[in-house]
Amino acid sequence: MIKNKRPLTPTGTKIYYTGTTGNNFTASETMGIADLPVKVEQPTLHRQSRSALKTFSLLTGRDTQVSLFEKPRFEEGINPYKESIARNTAIVGNYLIKLWQQKNKDGVCTIDNLTKVAKKLNMIPQDLKTYLVYLGGYQYPVITTKDKTTKGGKMQRILSTYTTNIFTIKFNSKLKKNETEDSFNKDLRVGTRYLSFIKNRDIDTVEVEPNPALRDDLRGQRLGNILTSDDFFVFALGLTDMAYKLFTFSGSNEPVKKIRLDKLIDSLGLTEQTKKQGKPRILRTIKKALNELKTKGHFIKWEYQEDREMFDWEYSNKIFKHKLFLTKNNS
Repeated sequence: MIKNKRPLTPTGTKIYYTGTTGNNFTASETMGIADLPVKVEQPTLHRQSRSALKTFSLLTGRDTQVSLFEKPRFEEGINPYKESIARNTAIVGNYLIKLWQQKNKDGVCTIDNLTKVAKKLNMIPQDLKTYLVYLGGYQYPVITTKDKTTKGGKMQRILSTYTTNIFTIKFNSKLKKNETEDSFNKDLRVGTRYLSFIKNRDIDTVEVEPNPALRDDLRGQRLGNILTSDDFFVFALGLTDMAYKLFTFSGSNEPVKKIRLDKLIDSLGLTEQTKKQGKPRILRTIKKALNELKTKGHFIKWEYQEDREMFDWEYSNKIFKHKLFLTKNNS
């Protein structure tokens, strides 16, 4: 048996060498370990909420409102009904959805090491805390439907609309001796009146709870979910803003899709930007992002029909593990 051999498979898989002789492998599989059988452990999969993917594809962009990133402070007047959020904020939201599935207890995921999470996402802990402030203070509209039986025994379809936090987030800080909540004024806080943490105080834990609509998605209700692996985060962090919007929007749909340009502009939250910049410029930006995603392996192909203003694309199973891919593999 050979121990401590470096894996030769893509990121997220592990190799175990368990025996000898008689197997046929490619050159890349056998480089330095010829004639040894290889057992490949598949990456651990998690679910991403389709409604969260659609929400982040709609909102991601340049944040034109007052920004917490200008300097650490307490911003009492910041608007929770944000029209756009930074790409990294959205990716942190994607990661919290994954983390919550793996380690929640009674519906709450407790993070006891922010530095470790920040390292996973290739960012510094201070920025991660700020992204969490944004996610914890951001509210968004939710629309749900359900069937209700009337007194006459008939089925009535009910539409519910409400606004909620996409995540409930709680910072638990380590206080010094004799400090209380009254010890800290606005100058000692970072965040908003919806969520903040204390400057220069170590974070003990952060508690995260997705809203009930997201949890319904993860259980397969409402819009449902799609499987992916940790490769999702490495891939998403390497994208431009427009490519991330298209990446998450496409992942929230089936692999093969046709969509008109106007509908895509609306789905990506680009209506106002299109009015300012013009449709031809926005179209060029979308095409550039589609090429970026094709080059990086997400899209197998895409095309645009000028006369119909229609996009037609197909994405691969590189990142999103749609059930249609499983059907193809089993047929």
